[in-house]
Amino acid sequence: QWYQRRVREIKEKQGDKVARIQHGDMAVYDDLFFSGCPKFLSPVVSENPTSPFGSSGPRGLQLQVFKTEVEQQRLIPTLRSFLKLYTSIPISKLAKFLDMHENEVRCCLMAFKHKKEVAKGDSTDQTTMDIDFYVDKDMVHISDTKIARHYGDYYVQQVLKLKESNKLILGAALAPVVTSNTA
Repeated sequence: QWYQRRVREIKEKQGDKVARIQHGDMAVYDDLFFSGCPKFLSPVVSENPTSPFGSSGPRGLQLQVFKTEVEQQRLIPTLRSFLKLYTSIPISKLAKFLDMHENEVRCCLMAFKHKKEVAKGDSTDQTTMDIDFYVDKDMVHISDTKIARHYGDYYVQQVLKLKESNKLILGAALAPVVTSNTA
């Protein structure tokens, strides 16, 4: 509920920016980053124009890092949706779907795999945990790990039901049979 309320508030306040983001406009990230980021302090004071921070200082450097991360994660939801449809898919076919070169798709797959491994340590992000894949030459092999978890849960539930049934049967067999003598 709180999540839906928050999404509604964001859509009301930033609806046009959300739409621009969904259409791939990277310039929107500059505005959003500068409106929400803290003020970064430079560890050194320098009047040198060839500073490693560039002309905009540490904020500009942090913006570059942020935009690099956004660019890496931009295609992950689309890639994930394609991978969930297949058990194996050639990289060439995936590249055609994504309208990219095969090498770019390989980079995206590796970035997705890296983000997935990083997310394993963060229990709040479960969106990428339900799918696993590996690349073998020019083929991507996908396994849906969520299905395996359901089979395991089902098996455990059936074992518990069997134990409960056995207790009832053994309890009924060991109980003394009371007969009434009406002679």
